[in-house]
Amino acid sequence: MSESEALTNRIRGIIQNKDKISVKSSRINSDLEKYVHFILSEVLNKFGQIRYLDMLYTILKELAINGIKANQKRIFFEENGLNIMDETQYAEGLVKFKASFSDEMAEEYGEKCRKRGVFCQMDFFFTEHGMYVECINNTPILPAEEKRLREKMKKSMAYDSIAEFYMDNMDNTEGAGLGIAMTMILLKNDGIDPNLFRIVTKPDKTLARIEVPFTSDYVTFRDKGKKA
Repeated sequence: MSESEALTNRIRGIIQNKDKISVKSSRINSDLEKYVHFILSEVLNKFGQIRYLDMLYTILKELAINGIKANQKRIFFEENGLNIMDETQYAEGLVKFKASFSDEMAEEYGEKCRKRGVFCQMDFFFTEHGMYVECINNTPILPAEEKRLREKMKKSMAYDSIAEFYMDNMDNTEGAGLGIAMTMILLKNDGIDPNLFRIVTKPDKTLARIEVPFTSDYVTFRDKGKKA
């Protein structure tokens, strides 16, 4: 049995016998994408909810890409002597980062993130009543970035089409902003309340959470808070 087959069998065993599984990476590559897709497939098949596979995979891939690129961007700013908290230098650095970014750079900065212990982690929690996935960066989001993301979350509530959103916002939409809008629109189109997508900011990390109810007995985080 190959190492890949052994890992696949281990993942399948965890999903069949547990209610949580995690995957962590400092870079985006085909292996990460493959295992995220496999985990989702196994979880959703277990509960007869495979109809959500394409939607969730698209969302989680986008969140992982944005999170890992945000981590790599911080290192890029440091190496170029740019203050990421200064609006003028942030704008300058963002242009340089986008112009320099490539697959080779993603690998190089992924390794730099790994050596620094900077990563993006996906935690999958699941029961017969529903599942939620938390995509966690162990770095805080910048205040200016958080403001833009929350503006995009609010604005995207009025749209049912990602193409329509893009056309209306093409002059001022970054990749992360478009990804946030896409997440909420995809949830809405699959009959899931877009309010079940949340971004939580803490001093040491940034967390994006998506909840997908399978039955009417699923208790959302919002309802848990009300009961508490």
